[in-house]
Amino acid sequence: MEYVNASSVQQVLDTLAQADGRAVVLAGGTDLMVDYKAGKIQPQMWIDVTRVPELCGITVKDGKLVIGAAVTLTTIARSPLVRQYFPSLAQGCGTVGSLQIRNSATLVGNVVSAQPAGDGAMSLAPLDPTFTVLSAQGERQLSMGEMYAGFARSTIDHSRELVTKISIPLPQPGEAASFVRLELRKSLSLPMLNCAAMVHVEDGLVTWARITMAPVGVGPVRAQAAEAFLAGKPLTDENMAQAGQLALENANPRSNPLRGSREYRLDTLPVIIRRALEACRDQLAH
Repeated sequence: MEYVNASSVQQVLDTLAQADGRAVVLAGGTDLMVDYKAGKIQPQMWIDVTRVPELCGITVKDGKLVIGAAVTLTTIARSPLVRQYFPSLAQGCGTVGSLQIRNSATLVGNVVSAQPAGDGAMSLAPLDPTFTVLSAQGERQLSMGEMYAGFARSTIDHSRELVTKISIPLPQPGEAASFVRLELRKSLSLPMLNCAAMVHVEDGLVTWARITMAPVGVGPVRAQAAEAFLAGKPLTDENMAQAGQLALENANPRSNPLRGSREYRLDTLPVIIRRALEACRDQLAH
């Protein structure tokens, strides 16, 4: 087993190319090490990217909040920039696992692990993020939906590709975002349900809404029926409750012996969708 402590993006790409599928990019490693010990992955080389300067910052550039791929969840949760522009993202990143996990784990890793109910990924999903991915074939830009290949499966090949950053358009006037987590007491495990929302309201009417929810399918699932219903309507109690009910049209939860049955999740999902929308309305009122 080889271990490479990379110091630049180019070194990572060169090493991946030379390894020809035998290496794995390592940042937080909180999910990778579990898979490694379970025998699901067997790399011959780890490429540590936590000291690559280009991957470690949080900045605002060209109207976007840019988060490097090696930035930890703790750093995001405590970042003044993130708290200023997207407090819901800070909230979601601050609820993943324990503090020890958040001190190592990254937001990019929370997405690439492709667990459907990852709190960091969920709070990020409705913010319209773009992921920059580099490989020997060049650069590509992926949307949130394009990051998921299936249940717990990512489209990113971490033996050949490097995600370098997440770019999120800064919120405009009339926009607000929220994150809601339903948990088993103060469990450190994945939530029973979680959801996030972002809305744009102009002249008292919803111009657009993005609502995501999990675990009800592959990755953060868009509540498309609820989004379509809200367009052109005010965020009244009745409309938000109806949107919560319509979210069920795009939800297909499974039963879990620890985190709730399918029936319980279907009964509860409309409530947390409504709460996420209420949180957006409350922000816009202040």
